[in-house]
Amino acid sequence: MKYKSVKLMFAAIAVVFFIFFSNDFGLIDIEKTAIITACAIDLEDNGEYKVTAQIAVPEASDANTENERAQISATGSTVGAAIKNIGDTSGWFPQLSFCNLIIVGGGFKDYNLIDILDYFSKTLRIHDSALIVMTEEDGATLLKLSTPLDNISSFALQKIILKNAGLNRDIAVCDVKSFCTGYYSDSGSAYMPLIKIISQKAENEKASAEDSGGKSGGSAGNGGSQSGSENGGAKGDAIFNANTTALFLHGKKVGELDENLTLAFNALTENFSTTTFEVKNVDTDSETRNYLLTVFSCDTEKKLRVSENGLFLDVTLDIYAKISDVNGQTSYVGYTENAPLPNALKERAEADFTERINNLILTEIQTKCDFLDIKKELYRKHHSFYDKYKDNFTEKLTYNVTVNFSGQK
Repeated sequence: MKYKSVKLMFAAIAVVFFIFFSNDFGLIDIEKTAIITACAIDLEDNGEYKVTAQIAVPEASDANTENERAQISATGSTVGAAIKNIGDTSGWFPQLSFCNLIIVGGGFKDYNLIDILDYFSKTLRIHDSALIVMTEEDGATLLKLSTPLDNISSFALQKIILKNAGLNRDIAVCDVKSFCTGYYSDSGSAYMPLIKIISQKAENEKASAEDSGGKSGGSAGNGGSQSGSENGGAKGDAIFNANTTALFLHGKKVGELDENLTLAFNALTENFSTTTFEVKNVDTDSETRNYLLTVFSCDTEKKLRVSENGLFLDVTLDIYAKISDVNGQTSYVGYTENAPLPNALKERAEADFTERINNLILTEIQTKCDFLDIKKELYRKHHSFYDKYKDNFTEKLTYNVTVNFSGQK
């Protein structure tokens, strides 16, 4: 019996080697494969879709150890046709397995986005976890920019959206799966970050920097000792802001959440620890101060009560925070663990955050976009009233918000 299992193991190894050396498991030649890191979709004047693919091209040398970028664009009557035309016109097979970012151009703000995103939800060529963002500009324009620290804009955007632990949770992250799940749900509601460009270097300034960098590198006679930004001026000064959230109802944009409401939205739905926020103009006994608070924990509770008279939403937030900074002659910041919040600061922070949550719920009522999952809660826990309120739940909704701040004792 022992020798039989050994023979089977060697037979399996032989089959694997035979398949590998006969057709390479069906893999495409790596020299003809374009590794796409991001896709931007824009709307042409003739109604066709323009897809711009950003490709990471590894270029390692003694003078430059950074990845170069390349963009390839093609148009088509559908998104899939445009992506296929990228390969037909370039001769490179567009590999989407490493595409982690999809940028929707501003030209689609009045269109149903499921027309272009449905392809990515159903194809097996891209992961459902690929991020989706919308921009006020053309998506292709966003891909051409670079930041002072990242030459490839898609990498910079992913770092901003998917922040590491310790940074603020101030962006409403959305991927292919969550957007399409929200669209096909009964509420038809979804959201995604809205990217804004804070600054952008002019093309002539970039060309001038490249020329001056090349000349200085030649005169120095030692190109290997210069950094990538000095040798060629590859870095730009574009800075991206993703704190605004675009709201969608049945695929169409119906409103926005500014950075204050996005922060409040994350307090209700995401892990809010390590997030900081400012509390301004706090009146104390001696002076008016501005504080910076860091959240250690945030316990959120949403209760929906339904009756024949309507819906009542009760929202409670218990936020445990510490003072990280304060301006003024007297500072509460120190090395001690016992740092209670002053009463004036607690009252002002509770009033400010309560106002944010109230405006957040009011935005849902005005846009009818169920980004707070009130309709989902109605269906799951109060199904007997679902038919009665499913079409007018925002009109029948009343709410109460309670926010409690506490500090270290």
